[in-house]
Amino acid sequence: MKLVLFLRMILARQFEIPNRCYQVAELLPRTYMISQAPFDDHNGDIILRSANGVDFHVFKLILLLVSPVFKDMFTLPQNDSSDVPSIPVIHVTESSATLESLLLLCYPATTPTFGSLDDAKVVMKAASKYDMQMALSRAGDLAMAQFLPTHFLELYALSCRFGWSHHAQTAATRALEIKDLGRPSSMFNGMREITALDYHRLLEYHRKCGIAAQAVGGSLSWLGSSYRHMQMWRECICRGGIGIVILQADFGNMKVASWFHEYLVSSGKELLARPCESTLKELSHYNRAITKATECSFCRLTIVENMDRFRVSYIAQVKKVVATVRLEACD
Repeated sequence: MKLVLFLRMILARQFEIPNRCYQVAELLPRTYMISQAPFDDHNGDIILRSANGVDFHVFKLILLLVSPVFKDMFTLPQNDSSDVPSIPVIHVTESSATLESLLLLCYPATTPTFGSLDDAKVVMKAASKYDMQMALSRAGDLAMAQFLPTHFLELYALSCRFGWSHHAQTAATRALEIKDLGRPSSMFNGMREITALDYHRLLEYHRKCGIAAQAVGGSLSWLGSSYRHMQMWRECICRGGIGIVILQADFGNMKVASWFHEYLVSSGKELLARPCESTLKELSHYNRAITKATECSFCRLTIVENMDRFRVSYIAQVKKVVATVRLEACD
């Protein structure tokens, strides 16, 4: 400090500049940016100043209603260096981007858009910090709407963390698209944020859905009488009287073609590992069945139409039984 003063004195004498000019420069007030609408309204009766120096003009009443933490903060003494001394200024540690999203979640008729799930998580952390339960819930809803297709496992972890059972169920259902969930290759962002119990619940849900989906092809009792005359279980010269007996509720015992039984078995194994609609829409096991069926001059006439119709019902039944399996609720 003494060295700085000494250098100033030397410079002032050399260039004949009064030393008070340095003092004036030092005392110039720091300027702060003002946020964009709706947080640029100077009718607001309080200012929230972000960590990077952006002022948000807000209404105290709104913060009183949404945050017990801010309610307490209003009673604390504030730094009197504000450029607008008549309006209290509360300094917060969040960036302007985070603070803007957080406040948009609190204000009526405003909704933020998150640039990434990581951005959403930062806002959720801030909402939790200030005990803004409404904002936290809205942030969860928006994150699910924006990022579910690509981040369902990470959203499952978040949902369990904040106790959002309905979102956890939705995310867990999307996780059925992962084949053999639980293998070491099933790592995901957010794995460190999930408890062992919640991860176990996810794996158990996946397993139960797989068992339920596989069972659909093991018994065709769910087929209605309108399916009675399909080529897969009609008598045909290509089978030579040989078939596999499957109990049918509407039809009684009937013999199905061996290639069709192979289709049910192979698709059932795939459903056990990946119990979702997409599994039955994949063409490998389906095309094998069609190829074998078209070797018969009689079967080939109707088999494509019949198999397409059956697969539509097969998919619908799998979705129906999987929907009855529920994820164990998060604590």
